[in-house]
Amino acid sequence: MSDILYRYCGSLYVNMTNRCPNRCVFCVRNGTDGLGSADSLWLEKEPTVDEMYREFHKWNMKEYDEVVFCGYGEPTERFDDMMKIAEHIHTKYNKRVRLNTNGLGSLINGRDIVPEMVGRIDRISISLNAPNAERYDEVCRSRFGKDAFPAILDFIKECRERIPGVTVSVVSGFISQAEEDECERMARSMNVAFRSR
Repeated sequence: MSDILYRYCGSLYVNMTNRCPNRCVFCVRNGTDGLGSADSLWLEKEPTVDEMYREFHKWNMKEYDEVVFCGYGEPTERFDDMMKIAEHIHTKYNKRVRLNTNGLGSLINGRDIVPEMVGRIDRISISLNAPNAERYDEVCRSRFGKDAFPAILDFIKECRERIPGVTVSVVSGFISQAEEDECERMARSMNVAFRSR
């Protein structure tokens, strides 16, 4: 049985899709079926919004300060549903909402999605993972090809202007230290936080 919600690092995580435009060489789902309290994050089918609402009722929401959209897929693949659920989390449970994303949501949805996240997403972590388009293509193997990297940079800048907490991250060990340092420099130049994970 697949897990829709799961506990990880003290937060409650939302796994609503397995779809993703990337095939990253470091993707955790290449090596394990589950994380945290989840036995399996491979979904037999994507849960409806109503099914997700019911799933939250099964958890003691008082135990969590934050709900995180992050599972075995890119959450913005279901952007409109994610926005409904984020509103529900704020309204019903008064919890902070974070999105962990590859930063390609605007390309995926064919529009600038950042304005729609205002008031719904409180913090966002965006995976950069490379200092340029060529290396990004090698490491993250996006279906968007060379268009992916500049779109991520635009997305970071848009989020910085509208979302309270923006962090850019890289997965350590898959690019050189010099490239990782360049990613950190880029994050600082865009005036956002940086994390190596």
